[in-house]
Amino acid sequence: VVRQLAEAGKEESLDETLQALTDVVTWQPDFFKPQLSQGMEPANLMATLAKSKDNLPNGTRNLALEWLVSMFEKREKWLSKNVPQFLPILIETCMNFLLEVDSEEEEVKAWAARMDDEEGDEDEDELMHTGEQAVDRVAAAGELEVLGPPLFQLIVHFTSQESWQAKHAG
Repeated sequence: VVRQLAEAGKEESLDETLQALTDVVTWQPDFFKPQLSQGMEPANLMATLAKSKDNLPNGTRNLALEWLVSMFEKREKWLSKNVPQFLPILIETCMNFLLEVDSEEEEVKAWAARMDDEEGDEDEDELMHTGEQAVDRVAAAGELEVLGPPLFQLIVHFTSQESWQAKHAG
């Protein structure tokens, strides 16, 4: 249903459905265990939606990331043991949000000025801040032994890229 709503461009219904699924994670996270164990769904779909910067509005992407982070917060130990591919997908999705800064020279200067101004307009950097908060929440929910390998692997990947956004994310 979620995939069909996204493909049909029914953003309002998609947002409502993503919010409902996140509510299910909040109250009954075990509901998703069979699907996650069998085929990593809906985690793969949520990661795809969250990374769809050209196809979906930011609010929808935020909701998809929220589902991933909330699921990890609720069932970190179970996911780490039974669905080890969940954490790398989650961390990569969070890191992709950290790349959401414009690359044009004027935009970069404006971004740098906002970073220096504590009361700056943060709405323009909403996804980057969402990514930062998601990384913080994942770090608080997980154990270093579990988080370390995929996190450090992605940091190396991002810092080896040419773009300054990737270096900043790493």
